[in-house]
Amino acid sequence: MSDVTARAREFVVFDLDGVLVDTQDAENGGIAHVGTLMGLHLTREQQDELFSGKKMQECFDLMADLARTAPPRDAMVIARARCEELIGERIEPIDGVAYALERLAAAVGERMCVASNSPLGIMRSRLEKAGILRHFGDRLFSAYDAEAWKPDPKLFLWAAESCGVTPDECVVVEDSPVGVDAAVAAGMRVLQYTADPATPPHREGVLTFPSMRSLPRLVRDARLTAPVASPFAAAAHPGGSA
Repeated sequence: MSDVTARAREFVVFDLDGVLVDTQDAENGGIAHVGTLMGLHLTREQQDELFSGKKMQECFDLMADLARTAPPRDAMVIARARCEELIGERIEPIDGVAYALERLAAAVGERMCVASNSPLGIMRSRLEKAGILRHFGDRLFSAYDAEAWKPDPKLFLWAAESCGVTPDECVVVEDSPVGVDAAVAAGMRVLQYTADPATPPHREGVLTFPSMRSLPRLVRDARLTAPVASPFAAAAHPGGSA
């Protein structure tokens, strides 16, 4: 058969936004809406640069510096409400994700999880709206529960420890610079999804791929490569959970 699946010993850790579902524009739009209330009007490019992959409060702090004014007291509520309006009732998974998850599920079973900077309720809602929650069950890990946000590696290390696997067994699928840095610092192999094939790796030595349909093969082959060396590796250890 030409179709290749992963070996059962791999454990796959997925980011959520930008990897499984495409809600980053809606997330950024919700935060930018708060910015307009502060008198700050950002282009789509500026939103991507300032917000993508970051903790929401960090985004508010960045806008406060730019606008020289504090965000509204209920900024997070406003941003999340606007984001949900932009998303609507149905989320389409990233192209090729449904295929990749079916192939990986056949090969690794339940050895998959999601680790995201988003709150747990939002993670579950978005996976359910996209019709792919069944592949992960309760194996959902939020930075809000870990009290550690990417690029801190503790979220990934906590997810691995909770699932009874070692960092060496893990292959992380990420798209953002902070996510790639977190995976590298955790000592895990990382595959960087890039919808635009021209996007370079966020860290030297990281493998990029433009099609989710190739993910099962890449996960299988990840065992043949060493993790990317990280200057932060000494700070990452399996005991670093929240």
